[in-house]
Amino acid sequence: MSDGFRFASPAWLLALALLALLAWRRGRAGPGAALVFSSALVLRPAAQAVRRAPGRAVLAPRLGVLALVILALARPQVPKAEMREDARGINLMLALDFSGTMRTRDFLLDGRQVTRSAALQRISAEFIRTRPHDRIGLVCFDRDAYLASPLTLDHQWLLERLAGETNGVGTDVGSGLVVAAHHLQRHTNETRVVLLVTDAENISAGPEPEAVAEALHGLGIRLHCIQLLSPQEAAPGDELSEALTHAAARTGGEFFRVRSGADLRAVSRAIDRLEKQKLSDLRQKGWRELFPWLGWAALGLLFIEQAHSHTRGRRLP
Repeated sequence: MSDGFRFASPAWLLALALLALLAWRRGRAGPGAALVFSSALVLRPAAQAVRRAPGRAVLAPRLGVLALVILALARPQVPKAEMREDARGINLMLALDFSGTMRTRDFLLDGRQVTRSAALQRISAEFIRTRPHDRIGLVCFDRDAYLASPLTLDHQWLLERLAGETNGVGTDVGSGLVVAAHHLQRHTNETRVVLLVTDAENISAGPEPEAVAEALHGLGIRLHCIQLLSPQEAAPGDELSEALTHAAARTGGEFFRVRSGADLRAVSRAIDRLEKQKLSDLRQKGWRELFPWLGWAALGLLFIEQAHSHTRGRRLP
C-alpha cells in the first residue's frame, strides 16, 4: 500500500471476490417466486413487470452491507499527522584547525598527496553525512577562534560553510575549545561532544587546553582530540600532544594521532561508534482507523434495506 493509505488486515479483501461470485450467481438465477401456482403462465406479465425489480432492489443493499462489513474487517487506515520525536542524537561541535601549517601537502588521501586542510575538509564532510540526526556545529581556529556554523540539522548548509573555510596564521587551540563549549552550554539535558582536530605541536596563544578541559568536565561536555602528524614523524613528544591526551581523558573522551587519510577515516569511524545516537528513527507515524465509519455506513444501509423491504419492497406472502 502507499504511504497515504493501507489495509491493516488485507486478507479479508479476498472475501469480496466471494461476494462478487455470490452476486453473479444470484443475478443469473433471478428472484425466487413469492407465490406458487399450479400454473405461472397467468402471472407471467405481472412477474416480468413487477417481480424482478423489487428482488434486485432487495439484493443490492444486502450485498452492499456485506461489502462494507468486509472492508471494515480489512481495517482501512490513513496516516495521522507525523509525530516528530526528539532524535536524542548528540550535539556535536567540530573544532577544526585552519592554521598555516594545515596547508602542508603531505597527507596521503585516496592515493594522492593533498594538503592537511583538504583531507580534513573531505573526511569531516564524510563524517557529517553519516550522522543525519545529530545537531552539528563548526568552530574554526587559527590565531583566533570563531563560530562558522551554530548547531544545526541543516547539514547541507553546514557542509557549504566547511567547504568555504580558508587557512590563516597562528594556532589558538584553547580558544577553539572555549567557543565550542560556549555554544553547547544551553543543551543541558542532552549529550554534548567537542571533536577537536589540529596539527599543532605547541600552543602559541590562548588558554591552556587542560584548563579548558576542567571547565568542559564540569559542564558534562566530552572532548575527543585528533592530532595530525607528518608521515615522517614517528614518535612525537611535543607538549601539546601530552596536553591534549590529558584534556580528552579528563572529560571521558579519547585522544588519537593520525598520519594519513586512511588513519583519519578510521578514527572518524571509531568516534562515530563511541558517540552513536540513542534513537535513529526521527519520525514515528501513527494510523487512524476508518472501520468505524464503514461500520456505521453498513448499519445505515441495513436500516434502509429493512425499511424498504417492509414498505414498497414488501413481498407476499
